[in-house]
Amino acid sequence: MIISKKKTFRNYHFFLFLLLCNLFPMGVFASNLSEIYELSVSNDPELATAQARYLSRKEVVPLSRSQLLPQIGVRAQTSDNRREFPSNPASTASYFNENGWSGFLSQPIFKLESWYQLQRSKNLRSEAQAKFSSEQQALIVRVAEIYFRILEREAALSASAAKREAVKRQLEQVQQRFDVGLVAITDVLESKAAFDSSTVSVIEDEGAQSNSFEPLVRLTGRAFDFVYGLSDQFPVKSPDPNNEEEWVDEALKNNYTVKANEALVDAGKRSLKAAKSRHLPTIDAQVSYSHNESGGTSFLGQEVDQQTATLNLSMPIFQGGAVRSGVRTAKYDLEAARKILDLTKRQVVENTRSLFRLVNTDVARVSAGKRGIESSESALEATLTGYEVGTRNIVDVLNAQRSLFLSQFQYASARYRYVLNTLRLKQTVGVLAPEDIYNLNKFLDTTQTITRTTKLTR
Repeated sequence: MIISKKKTFRNYHFFLFLLLCNLFPMGVFASNLSEIYELSVSNDPELATAQARYLSRKEVVPLSRSQLLPQIGVRAQTSDNRREFPSNPASTASYFNENGWSGFLSQPIFKLESWYQLQRSKNLRSEAQAKFSSEQQALIVRVAEIYFRILEREAALSASAAKREAVKRQLEQVQQRFDVGLVAITDVLESKAAFDSSTVSVIEDEGAQSNSFEPLVRLTGRAFDFVYGLSDQFPVKSPDPNNEEEWVDEALKNNYTVKANEALVDAGKRSLKAAKSRHLPTIDAQVSYSHNESGGTSFLGQEVDQQTATLNLSMPIFQGGAVRSGVRTAKYDLEAARKILDLTKRQVVENTRSLFRLVNTDVARVSAGKRGIESSESALEATLTGYEVGTRNIVDVLNAQRSLFLSQFQYASARYRYVLNTLRLKQTVGVLAPEDIYNLNKFLDTTQTITRTTKLTR
């Protein structure tokens, strides 16, 4: 089975973590993957927006349900009145007041449209819930993408810095050999050009590495000075099960975007039924009680109590074509929702197949990259030996060094891509959970501290 029991997006360590965050500076304390993720859950603006939208959409259910529940109300009034008779000059103005209150209770008995609207609101709530779950998974991927982008930029910087150092040593050796007449000036110039070029690369990679920390501020609201690297013991293996069709089947059942659009199709069906029900009568009952008092110069005072029980039946006959137009609109909306669902399923299938193959490709790339480093190291050693005996020139040495450092970067990059593509595959299938972050965090090596670069090489 692909799907394990999904873990909740909260854990009991979180509140302890927040307490510790107040005691330690973020740039020093919060530096591993799980801590950054938990801070993001609390501070990421995109997730907060998605949560607010979800909570807002949830309220559509009680709002719709209220149309089927009893309505109770009271009203009170008081007035002072003056009455004159202009046609009778001999008459005097009279004054009187009126006071009263009333209460009522009404209950819909048969209102099919409101019933279908209630069912539709539940579908919309399911859609909103699926969208919010999708945003929660998206946050996991965004955290991992930013984190491993930092590691990738560090790998590039390490490779370029090592290349610069090697070229520097090579330049010093070539200069010494030139001084005693063993090599031509062209070797010195080639080495100097290579050194200058490597310096530019280091400066560029330092800037990229420093900038890669910035997105963490957007996610967490905190600045970070360092993170931890990925252990060499991290396992790189093919998806389990290594069967493309099983992943596709699970994606169609569990992908949250598919679930959201399925809920919209169900909502469209309820909207169509609600529109058709406007042809039907509605029945509601109402009971009321009122009490009124009046008195003044021309009244001795009167009190009136009244109780009323009413059963209302309303039957639509002709509403200017509004009902038929509403039915047609609902049909078109339902058809559009079905087409969107079909398109979504096709995209999910395509993405699942693509990511499944990418993960397997990444596994092969990691294996090949490891062998590539070994081969490049052997080639560089042989080239250096050849240069010492005069069978190889300085360009050959520089090319061999460049090949080695490129192999090292490609190997590291392949490992990070494997991690991200694995998370994206789980996201597409709908099984990605915070547990994946916590499991990945176990393979961070606290001895590999990646510090944000603040000073550029000169």
